Amino acid sequence: MRRMMQTIQSALDRWFATNGYLKRLIWLGCMSVVIPVVLAGSAYYHFSMIKLTEQFQDNNMASLNLLKDRVENILTNMEHESMQLASGPLMRNALGSTHYKSDYFLHLDLLDLFQLHKNTNNLIEEMIYFDAKTDMVLSHYYGLVSLADYKEKQDMKAALEGNTQAGWAYLPQSGEAGYISYVRKLPVMGQGEPRGVVILQMKEQELRSLLRSYSVSLEDQSLAILNADQQIILHTDGPGEIGKMASEDAVLQQIAYAEGRERSGHEVLKGEHGNELVAYASASMGRTYVSQLPEREMIAQLNWIKVLILISVSIFVLVGMLLTWFSSRLAYNPIQQLLRYGENLRRNGHESSPQGNEIEYIRSSLSYLNEQTETLNRYIEGIQPDLRDRFLQKLLQFSGSWSGSRLDEECARHDVPTEGQFLVLVVKVENLVKKKRFLPSEGPVIVFALRNVMDELLSQEHDLRGYVVDKNDSDSVAILHFNPEIPSSEARQRVCRYAEDIHHALDQYLSFSAAVGVGRPGQLAGVAESFREAQLALQYRLFDDAENVLFYEDILATQRNPVFMYPREMEEEILESLWNGMLPHAEDALHRFSKRVRSSESYTVMIQGYHMLLSAIIQSMETKGPGMLERLGGNLFDQLQENQTSKEMHDWFIGVLFPLCIETSQDLRTNSSRLIVQRVCEHLSSRPEGLQSLSDCAELVNVSPSYLSRLFKKEMGVSFIEYLMNLKVQKAKQLLQDTDYTITEIAEQVGYSERNLNRAFQRFVQMSPNQYRMSVR
Repeated sequence: MRRMMQTIQSALDRWFATNGYLKRLIWLGCMSVVIPVVLAGSAYYHFSMIKLTEQFQDNNMASLNLLKDRVENILTNMEHESMQLASGPLMRNALGSTHYKSDYFLHLDLLDLFQLHKNTNNLIEEMIYFDAKTDMVLSHYYGLVSLADYKEKQDMKAALEGNTQAGWAYLPQSGEAGYISYVRKLPVMGQGEPRGVVILQMKEQELRSLLRSYSVSLEDQSLAILNADQQIILHTDGPGEIGKMASEDAVLQQIAYAEGRERSGHEVLKGEHGNELVAYASASMGRTYVSQLPEREMIAQLNWIKVLILISVSIFVLVGMLLTWFSSRLAYNPIQQLLRYGENLRRNGHESSPQGNEIEYIRSSLSYLNEQTETLNRYIEGIQPDLRDRFLQKLLQFSGSWSGSRLDEECARHDVPTEGQFLVLVVKVENLVKKKRFLPSEGPVIVFALRNVMDELLSQEHDLRGYVVDKNDSDSVAILHFNPEIPSSEARQRVCRYAEDIHHALDQYLSFSAAVGVGRPGQLAGVAESFREAQLALQYRLFDDAENVLFYEDILATQRNPVFMYPREMEEEILESLWNGMLPHAEDALHRFSKRVRSSESYTVMIQGYHMLLSAIIQSMETKGPGMLERLGGNLFDQLQENQTSKEMHDWFIGVLFPLCIETSQDLRTNSSRLIVQRVCEHLSSRPEGLQSLSDCAELVNVSPSYLSRLFKKEMGVSFIEYLMNLKVQKAKQLLQDTDYTITEIAEQVGYSERNLNRAFQRFVQMSPNQYRMSVR
């Protein structure tokens, strides 16, 4: 590298020599052309920017007006659909009806009405009616379920507690699922507390894609819709912006709260990331449509001018370099021969003296020799610490005993004292996998940073002397030395202060969480024993991670609890929660499990406890479904072994294993959905006369009612209510044909009143029970 730099330097000296008048003339001509090119390009760039800004503003405003008309049409149609549904006779009859919970025909009529509205508006994804008096929810997707069994029960409470009678909202659960809802409280013109609510839901992503389709097709352009309260109800940047107030955005705040603002217009406003081209338009319902385009996006359209200027300048500079090279070859060829001879003289000095003045070449050769001498000295000084580090690493790993003469000889060679007390301090970085700036394979970078911090802090300690040694990809070791006359209590205070400084510096400046283990002091020959004691002290972090600095002497004095019972009941709770997909319950049970195993205060017991839990989870998943072990992966025990502290193991279970188990169990339940529906159908067919409910059947197959309703609709093509009614009608048809029971008795046997049986026959058979009996006899 040095020789290459010298070659480049000598080439530049030849090209720009003080006596190179021809070269100066060449470069003057090149610069005379380059400067006008740069000035003309800059002027053209400025005027192009003004013209492009006007064009973008006009296109942006036209696109925004087109978008406003389209979206307002969609939103207004949804609001009109909601008003028609809420003010219709079916909804008025259902609201507050004492027989609403058992009036299945009313439910079916409402579901048919839902289907009719959904067919007329393909943007509607779900229609929901909630009756507050009976706490029953009727939805197009789930059918009729109680509020307690409804999956999105929090949405119903939020809809009733809203401040407005009707409006667009992102309900807690459906909003997280990506749905925007139009909520209308019932009755429409009522006073007092609402008695129900009608909700129409559509996918927020479809509206967002509609916003994108009417933009000017630039990546960084964003479109937002504000309601009358200046709150964002839709944004092209995604659901993360929805629900924020306009005051939280620098640009939207200037638009929303400007006094005397016109209904539409465009401006250039100052945003958080520079100037933005903003267009806005207000709608009749109080909504405001805002388009934001960063100025840098528009500037990017003119990058070709900068590239053209750069290419032009590069061409003229290259022409100047070529002309300079040719002139040097022709006009200064004798000087180049002298320079080559000087290089040969510096290499070996064996050629004869050149004709002319050679003092400059001799001086150059002496300078070269001096540089080589300094390089050699720096190399010797550089390898000396490496040799001493190898000796200290050998001391740490030595398992036998050193002979006195040999140890003294090695210490004298590497300038290491032999008198006094020595102890070992080990620094370990925890949760290395979670550090966002480094990968697990970049351990040497971590160790390099650790060593630099420890060296710097050790050099600032006037009461401590020692050496910092690399040990592996996550640990650094310090061998500290004390004079024999220093009391042990004072030595401990110095070491503790140094260790705390290391922990504080790593946390403050590098964002590393580190633990420090300290061995007992002893002679130099016992450094290996002190190193092993420091590592054992770090193991104590597994069940007590409250302390950052751990002394081996304190661990020996700790009283251990010999009685420990493995928390089997917590293990079973974790397994059940994982199978049912209840991640918060599993995390809470794991927290209590970790607290129980830490109470053993035994490193071995804790390791075995976590391994037993992992083994139980794998065995449970394999029992639920064959082949589940292959889905979970075969290196789980190796991953668990990589964690060193109780917190790391706890985080690994929550962050890695639990989500994997829940995802696998959900896949297994999905594949068995057909078996679940088949079992429910067999149960209903065996007892059509009973009062079968969705909740009872869900309890039979150990799933939630909402989940069973969704599976039934998917697998059978009809809702649970329609399937049950059809079964009862078939049973009644058989009794009408084979027996002489009265219509009232037959209705009681199938679990209906006579009126409901008549309605069911009219729906499925298109005749009354009496007419059917007469037709089959």
